[in-house]
Amino acid sequence: MPFIGKKDGQTVVPGGARARSPNIDDVEIHELGNIITRSGFMTEIFRVDWPAMNITVRQINWAELGPGGITDWHAHAKQTDRLIGVGGNIKLVLWDGRESSPTKGATDVIRIGAVRPIVVIVPPGVWHALRNESGQPAGYINVADELFDYKNPDNWRLSKESKDIPNIL
Repeated sequence: MPFIGKKDGQTVVPGGARARSPNIDDVEIHELGNIITRSGFMTEIFRVDWPAMNITVRQINWAELGPGGITDWHAHAKQTDRLIGVGGNIKLVLWDGRESSPTKGATDVIRIGAVRPIVVIVPPGVWHALRNESGQPAGYINVADELFDYKNPDNWRLSKESKDIPNIL
């Protein structure tokens, strides 16, 4: 029977992990996994013995987006973000703005949240923004390898409506 429309391609593998590597060079995704307990669940979100987390942690931030909340696009010159969704459903969008990157101009969409916990490692120079797709508040944690410098922030910002970045948010 012929169908109109476009057939979906594979997005996940058995077990639910993402079927393909990130589209952007140096971006990494690491599955965490929930551990069911007698009273709910628990997730290990950071261990220094994990190869991807073998960093000197300088700062850990908790951020919460209101229902439908959207951040501005932002990037860092030095800081690598390690983003972990801990509540709700969050759409994390990435755009590679690095001149020397083999994936310059590439985009990616990654969904994060407590239901399927992952760590997304976002290197310096990769623009990123987040959208809460939940009808409730949604939170994420950022484990940063650089301290926030109040006098000279390593934070570059574009509005969420910016025409300089593809419309994927």
